[in-house]
Amino acid sequence: MSRVVALVAIHVVGFSAVAALAQECPQTSPTGTTIASTARTLEGSLIYHDDIRKWFEIKLDHPQCRQSSIQLVPENDEWKAIEVLRGCRVKSTGSIDFSGTGYFSLGTWQNVQQIDAVGLCRRQLPFPDYSKEKPTKSVQKYRVNMHINYAHEGQPIMFRISSAGRELLPWQVYASYELTGGFVLYGKCAEGFVVDRVWGTPQANPSHFDEPRTEDDMATFDPESAAASGKNDLHLSYTCVRHN
Repeated sequence: MSRVVALVAIHVVGFSAVAALAQECPQTSPTGTTIASTARTLEGSLIYHDDIRKWFEIKLDHPQCRQSSIQLVPENDEWKAIEVLRGCRVKSTGSIDFSGTGYFSLGTWQNVQQIDAVGLCRRQLPFPDYSKEKPTKSVQKYRVNMHINYAHEGQPIMFRISSAGRELLPWQVYASYELTGGFVLYGKCAEGFVVDRVWGTPQANPSHFDEPRTEDDMATFDPESAAASGKNDLHLSYTCVRHN
């Protein structure tokens, strides 16, 4: 009888060890949802990708969870701690999960709770914050030109904002954009302005998200369809007018 108990105990201990090991990496459940890992520490080079999505990668010194690179996303959307360490070797701590949507650029990502430099590190300035800056009061209407080379990864969208032939800077004060998980590109105006006209490379299907000159409207483009038709060099435009 004691031998049976001992065998059961060994089996339970062995199962617990396997379960604990499994929790160290993300898993998929029988229902198809993902189960994040327990918090773990990654070490490697922090790389910033200044492309359409703009994202951070930790290129690992040694593969973990069968990955050589993992995308980093800060907990509570606190980006500055990561931004200042770009180009450095770092240690980051947090749970790891599979990327379930097109918003991610890699197959796995870490919810970063803490990140620190390893060794010598030339810290960078955080990215400029334009959230409190407002368009010039005299500007009543302006044009947003976006240029995208969709065939080349690692290239950002190039913006040029102009009003009555004069370029408006910085462009981030006057326009913003969003690339959805389904790769639909939305162009937005500054607060207090609404989208008027939308045009551009026909293959990208320039259109309106809602009724023109309403607060819910955005310029809408489909770069994936353009790329599928062989058109990757995209010139997309829309105008913004002050909302009464």
